[in-house]
Amino acid sequence: MKIGEKYAARAASNDDNMVPLINVVFLMLVFFMVAGQIRKADPIPVIPPHSINDTRSVTDPNVVIVVGIDDGLYVDDQLFAIDEIQSYLETQFISTTNKEGFWVQIKADGGISLEKLRPVFNQVRLAGLTKVSLATQLERGKE
Repeated sequence: MKIGEKYAARAASNDDNMVPLINVVFLMLVFFMVAGQIRKADPIPVIPPHSINDTRSVTDPNVVIVVGIDDGLYVDDQLFAIDEIQSYLETQFISTTNKEGFWVQIKADGGISLEKLRPVFNQVRLAGLTKVSLATQLERGKE
């Protein structure tokens, strides 16, 4: 029969079997590119304190201050001393075009006491900035 010869000749060609596999791989690639989140990692590991407030800011912060449990202090991924923060914030505020939308986010570890964070908030206040937020994470199991 000629039907068997037609299928036998087609089975010998491996290129035809690769096309559906390539399509599936590209579909998976597109899916993970669209669905996956890519965000910049913090310079030191920080576990923010828990909160019941789940509102998020619409815009990204202009300056991110990360305070670790080991007293490491990073401003925009650079190691800073506490006394250098005010001048850096003033410089960043002067160089921005949107002064009304300028805000600072402080990411502090949940194990840090308020007394250790007070100097950071004081430096932001001394720089004349009023829009500051403390990064928190939503407490699991609560809605």
